[in-house]
Amino acid sequence: MDKRVAALLALAAGTSLSGCVAAVIPAIAGSTMIGSRVAKEGETPDPAATPTPAPTPVAAAEPAPAPEPAPRVTVVKITPEPTPSPAPVPAPTPAPTPAPTPTPTPAPVVAVAPAPVPAPAPAPAPATPAAQTSALEPLATYPDPARPIPEGQANFARFVRYGQASARQAAQGAELPSAILSDPVALDGKRRRCSAGEQLVAVIDLDPVGGTFAPPASPPKLPGLALGLAVLRDAGVEIAWLSDLSTTQSGALRTALEQSGLDPRGQDIISLRRDEGDAKDQRRANLAGIACIVAIAGDERTDFDTRFKYLRNAEAGAGIEPLIGDGWFLIEPLLGQ
Repeated sequence: MDKRVAALLALAAGTSLSGCVAAVIPAIAGSTMIGSRVAKEGETPDPAATPTPAPTPVAAAEPAPAPEPAPRVTVVKITPEPTPSPAPVPAPTPAPTPAPTPTPTPAPVVAVAPAPVPAPAPAPAPATPAAQTSALEPLATYPDPARPIPEGQANFARFVRYGQASARQAAQGAELPSAILSDPVALDGKRRRCSAGEQLVAVIDLDPVGGTFAPPASPPKLPGLALGLAVLRDAGVEIAWLSDLSTTQSGALRTALEQSGLDPRGQDIISLRRDEGDAKDQRRANLAGIACIVAIAGDERTDFDTRFKYLRNAEAGAGIEPLIGDGWFLIEPLLGQ
């Protein structure tokens, strides 16, 4: 092989050729360069016919610019990803709490509603109107066994029950008979009639037979009798205390009534003598003119009507005697003689 061809081939082998040059190299590698032509494979070249060219100075070949490598294109199938939904904002993680010390599991508790506890019955209080009134409602009969009345005061109990019954009838609109006689002279026993709505009053005469009441300095407690008077007040019947005692003794009388429990609050009416001419009968009549006196209690008949004093015999008062026990009640003195 011609040295120049070999040099050219060596040069071509060490240089990156362009595409067209690289395509020619295999053909040249399989042929022999003969003059200006290329001998075919198997043909013997004629040395005589092949002129030897004069050596030509070979200029230093400038290195060919390195060809830029062909861009490699990689086809990647891109599948569009779905638009992600916004991730939920995580809740703040609570600080870890220490694990509780294991304890035995208690048995389940079933809530049971407590049974209603009945209110305790109020203890009996001292004899005051408020306390007495609360104790009177369930009182079926008087006297009360828990507070018995003194022996011999059975008529006082009848006096109380009569006044209580009269108050019930008046509350229903009934016209009650008064304990005052309608005729000041006749002894026929006819009584006044009380108008509806009149204030009911029960009168108690304090004067003993043939004398005048003297208030005791230290009266005893009388709870049984006090309860009976409280029954009347609770029914709406006022109590009036009548005596020929002078009005100057009204304070002593009030004190005795309060200390005995017969009038613990000093709310009752007291009718005392103002002067020598102030008769008890007249004061009783005056009271009957402004209220309905439904019952009178005293220790003698003249406490009901003065005419008993002038009767010649018992038969003369036969017309008014039936009022005894029916508006008039004979009782023992409440505060002694």
